Amino acid sequence: MKTTNQIEKALEKRIDVEIAEVVDVFIFQLKELCDTYGNGISTKWYKMVDDTQHGEKELTLLSREKVRTILQRMIKENHGEAMLAKRIRELLDFKIKIL
Repeated sequence: MKTTNQIEKALEKRIDVEIAEVVDVFIFQLKELCDTYGNGISTKWYKMVDDTQHGEKELTLLSREKVRTILQRMIKENHGEAMLAKRIRELLDFKIKIL
């Protein structure tokens, strides 16, 4: 029988996969947008800017893979705990029903 820690780690891996799927759809659509409107030029870098009162200030240039990594991390930081809590509740509810 798996320990609670092993179950939690397995749920976290499932959450990582779910987040990756969401980001993959976005990255695919971003690539499709580039392929459709890029005039044959594949955009490999995305400029991240901060709009301030004094105009745009460039923060960094990001590759598509870096955009993917940042989005995955951002989504996990903002939603990971709630996703895990919901998965644990669902698992506990299921266990209660079968007992």
